[in-house]
Amino acid sequence: MFKKTLIAAVVALSSANVAAITTEQRQEYIDDFGMISFMYPSEQASWYWENLDQVVPTASVKKSGVAIPLERAYIDPNLVYNATFNDTKLDDLFNGEDPSLNSMMIVKDGKVIFEQHNIPANTKHVWMSNAKPISGLIIAMLEAEGKIDVSKPLKTYISDLEGKDWGDVAVIDVLNMQSGMDHEENDSVRANPDAWITKMMLAEVGKDKGYYETLINIPKAKAPGQAFEYSSANTQMLSLLASTVENKTFSEIFEERVWAKAGMTGDSYFTLTPDGYEVSHGLFNSNVEDMARFAMLFTDSWSATAKEQVVPDSMVKHIQQSVKPGVYKVSPAHTGFVGMFPDEPIGGSYQFDAVFKDGDLYKGGMRGQGLYVSPDKNTVAVWFSNRVEKHNVAGYIRGFIKDMK
Repeated sequence: MFKKTLIAAVVALSSANVAAITTEQRQEYIDDFGMISFMYPSEQASWYWENLDQVVPTASVKKSGVAIPLERAYIDPNLVYNATFNDTKLDDLFNGEDPSLNSMMIVKDGKVIFEQHNIPANTKHVWMSNAKPISGLIIAMLEAEGKIDVSKPLKTYISDLEGKDWGDVAVIDVLNMQSGMDHEENDSVRANPDAWITKMMLAEVGKDKGYYETLINIPKAKAPGQAFEYSSANTQMLSLLASTVENKTFSEIFEERVWAKAGMTGDSYFTLTPDGYEVSHGLFNSNVEDMARFAMLFTDSWSATAKEQVVPDSMVKHIQQSVKPGVYKVSPAHTGFVGMFPDEPIGGSYQFDAVFKDGDLYKGGMRGQGLYVSPDKNTVAVWFSNRVEKHNVAGYIRGFIKDMK
């Protein structure tokens, strides 16, 4: 009965909350596209998040072959709706006249145990910073092959960084968001047009001078390796590193090494800067199921989606064990991540915002997107959102998965 009820909800809600716009409105949105109109929640921003390929240049990341259908073994959906965090229920974010959650999928032991879609299930929605672990994974692969030594400085691999402040930063410090560069990122900093992260993001969408020159000329603020300080510029440097080492575009690398091997249901895409670089820190679009399939690659459920193991167990352990002690809570940057969970993470690693003592991994994206991986519980949860409410979805999901039997 619960299975039939949930299927009915999936079908009904997939066609709900889809705002049709006129041709004139669409053109107005395209003409008005910019960092502010894209970042801050509104109907216009939600349209961008689902239609970036109509607004800016993109690079496709293609699937290969026919996807293995994921089995459905639905649990009672009320177990998810009733997940609590700080005396509130997840149901408050899912349902009602204006739910903030667009779509969610939870997969355990390779089977979908819960899904709800308040937008069509096949919508290619922007991942926001959920995409950052893509760069972390690619660097981990190149590290495992001996192509990159993460203890070495960036200038070892990128000649343009010789004489730049970036050049002396070790790759591991970029991976773990402790590079010490003057590019810390949050909403207040993004509101400052003179901040380096703002200049970079404006350049990404053609609203400021050249993206590449802006990225490589960011100055340092402090010695690297001292404090966790979140920044999308770190991710952009990692994708540049991968492309330089492999002599391929980042889209090509990700397609060949991951997407085409992972049994995805559809193609995806990165947006491109005006000078042709992938906006790897967040402007990557796919449907929610394919985001779940990406997350599954980090668990024993990989065989439910892929024909070969893309992410070895040893690589997952390496990511879990690469947190640098003593740096996560040095800067105020950590407060948002620590406060969103019922228990504190031990740090960040390979572009994941949070690694927990039990080995679970979490990556969040702007305005409430989320990707949660529990290798121990063989479970993943992914979701798209249109805004953050009082509490981030991550707090509910951490508690729900942690309590799983």
